[in-house]
Amino acid sequence: MKLADFKLVSGKHTRKYVPITAFFKLSGVKTERLAVQDLISGMLLPAQAEKAGGGLIVRWIQPLLEKDEIRRMRLLLLSEELPAGGMRIVEEGGEVKIYSGDFHVASIRHENASKPYVYPLNAPNGLSVTEDGPRDHVHHRSLWVAHGEVNGVDVWSELEGHGYIRHKRFSRLEAGSVYTFIEEINVWTDAEGRPLLDEVRRIRFWNMPTREWLIDFEVELLATYGDVVLGDTKEAGILSVRVAPTIRVDAGGELRNSWGGVNEEEVWGQRAAWCDYSGPLGGEVCGISVMDHPGNPRSPTYWHARNYGLMTANIFGLHHFTGSKKGLGDYFIKRGAKAVFKYRVYVHRGNAVEAGVGERYLDYVYPPKVIV
Repeated sequence: MKLADFKLVSGKHTRKYVPITAFFKLSGVKTERLAVQDLISGMLLPAQAEKAGGGLIVRWIQPLLEKDEIRRMRLLLLSEELPAGGMRIVEEGGEVKIYSGDFHVASIRHENASKPYVYPLNAPNGLSVTEDGPRDHVHHRSLWVAHGEVNGVDVWSELEGHGYIRHKRFSRLEAGSVYTFIEEINVWTDAEGRPLLDEVRRIRFWNMPTREWLIDFEVELLATYGDVVLGDTKEAGILSVRVAPTIRVDAGGELRNSWGGVNEEEVWGQRAAWCDYSGPLGGEVCGISVMDHPGNPRSPTYWHARNYGLMTANIFGLHHFTGSKKGLGDYFIKRGAKAVFKYRVYVHRGNAVEAGVGERYLDYVYPPKVIV
């Protein structure tokens, strides 16, 4: 059944497997069995939707759009579902496991840990591009959120007296043909369990048919219990990555940022729209990028990125990065207010150039337009 016709406008960039989000003023429509159709080729693409604002937010993955292309498309409600191949969630042993079909994409670990984190995070070849708790920095937890000075409390390291990010619950766990969406409620505390701030963490795993995963992170920090100061320190990062041992620069890998800076010598302490780490993994080259959303506080972010495998988006550590007076990088959240940070993670084959990280960043910040 036809629900709406619309145009999809690529803009000034060629797009490959780009996530699309569109709003349709439709009511009383079931969110199951939705698809979008290319009216020229007839191709059907699975769509996933949620009700919001008196209509539907519809999402799908568009395989290809040429530069300056305009496609005529249609939103459909199908009489039966498209062939299987969607995502699913399995809760098991203190983990939430995310699958695309039978492929294990990633797990979110939230029990018996100082902070919730993602591990493994698997490349297209099934090997994790990240490492959990390496000997040199045991607090580096694969793909994680933390900060070294939260009202003076260390919620970064796992040294004596450190603080915690305590998982409270998952408020949403959704899996479908196009994406998996996870909303997690956490509380940040000192060593004795006194609360510092509340966090809402939203993660969307896009079901990429190439198995080169796009993962959208939104971290919302709420000053529920009083004013919050996120201190000026390099030991921090709203989103941080520790790559697998073989990917590290000192093992033959490469760090690269959006300006073309290469390795720690040209990346550490510099501002950039994105940063990528790639290197050998199971007989081929794979990598992981973190993209800073331009709407984030102090964007573009500084990068605390090291040749030994760390890559973290850190807007706070100005004292270390620029040599400025200690405290200039402090970030304040007044009681009752919040700070929101958004990132896209890209797990890919090849190095940053081969994977087209720059093009994928443009997909993130300047996506194709939907004209209804």
